[in-house]
Amino acid sequence: MAVALLVAVVGVGWRERAALSQAFGFSAGGAEAAGSAQDRRAPVITAAVETAQDDISVDVVGTGRAKRSVMLRAETAGKVARAPLDEGRVFAQGEMLLELDAEQERLAVALAEARLEEAERTRRRFSRLKSQGNVAIATLEEAETLARIARLELDRAQADLADRLVRAPFDGMPGLTDVEVGAWIDSDVAIASFDDRSEIVVEFDLPEALIARVRPEMPVTATTPAAPGRRFDGVVAAIDSRVDAQSRTIKVRVAIPNAEDLLRPGASFAVRLDLPGGRYARVPELALQFARSALHVWRVREGRAERVEVALIRRLDGAALVDGALAAGDVVVVEGTQRLVDGKPVRVLEGAGV
Repeated sequence: MAVALLVAVVGVGWRERAALSQAFGFSAGGAEAAGSAQDRRAPVITAAVETAQDDISVDVVGTGRAKRSVMLRAETAGKVARAPLDEGRVFAQGEMLLELDAEQERLAVALAEARLEEAERTRRRFSRLKSQGNVAIATLEEAETLARIARLELDRAQADLADRLVRAPFDGMPGLTDVEVGAWIDSDVAIASFDDRSEIVVEFDLPEALIARVRPEMPVTATTPAAPGRRFDGVVAAIDSRVDAQSRTIKVRVAIPNAEDLLRPGASFAVRLDLPGGRYARVPELALQFARSALHVWRVREGRAERVEVALIRRLDGAALVDGALAAGDVVVVEGTQRLVDGKPVRVLEGAGV
């Protein structure tokens, strides 16, 4: 009874050994192993190569500002005569925003105009007399000089009068102001902010590795807590001309149209850029091998292992995008690579593909 049980156990062990030997290319007997060419092939598990687009999405956060923005100040000190700074009203470029009392300046302009008129009459009279030979050349030249001086004095008086007005530098809206009619203001007093909110500009820093993927007019999307539940479309408006040597980033500016005037300068914006990339071979991460300071995979071609050097583009979930001499449909080894050398015959295990 005991002898029969022992024979049965030995038989089971022999069958398991034979199965393992067959899977990894060895025969149960040394003479049989030497005589079989198929058993010398390295058993491997393989996977098919696919291709994938290396597109990525980048989310960045930046602070919005108006397309154009200034702080309004008067050119000179004076008492406020008019201040039609209605917040929310759009002012056209050149339209008056604030006027200082200008009585003295208007009188100076009138006086300069009178002096110029008199100087011009004198110049014309001496010019006629000179043509008749009744006045010296020096006298005519003096009259002409006085006329030019009078014209310059009028220009200066008119400039002083213009400085009593604060005009819109471009189409835009003023912010809130504390300046009231009758108040005295100096030239260093901030009257109000003035913004062109037709577009909101957001700037942020992008890693230099992504520079080649970004181009002007590329579409972007943005969200802001100032307009919950809304998504706004914009474009890349400008890319800086140089990389910051310290941070290794480049500044990118995007513009977001604001036709509904829902967006405000100073608000935070989350901007998403969908950056296109090239198309590369996609292989299981287990297929990547590193040796002799180079990354490679083992490709199976005509039943033999072939070493193919690759460059890693990006890791994915359990896979990797690589650049190399691989094409869709190629077969690469994912298990059994430790037994491979270039040109070695391989045997793909049945039903063991990845």
